[in-house]
Amino acid sequence: MGVMKVYVVERFLVGWSADEVHALMDSLDADGPQFAQHGVRHIETIHIPGDETCLSVFAGPDLEAVRAANDDCDLPVGRVLEAVTRGR
Repeated sequence: MGVMKVYVVERFLVGWSADEVHALMDSLDADGPQFAQHGVRHIETIHIPGDETCLSVFAGPDLEAVRAANDDCDLPVGRVLEAVTRGR
């Protein structure tokens, strides 16, 4: 696998119930093998209830692979952005 970059998938969850958000987050954990087919790995997801948004962080070869992996899993995608992280 080539160089892995970090990407954030912004998901707009307007009107979603807490149960729907939890189901989405569970599916992100369960979809690992499907993400791997695209060379993508889910790192973490942060839900921001007050903004009806969640941000999912992925490692992958490029933006298109991250988007395709999410699309193939029928996950909602607003924007996909390249990100820069710094370890703790």
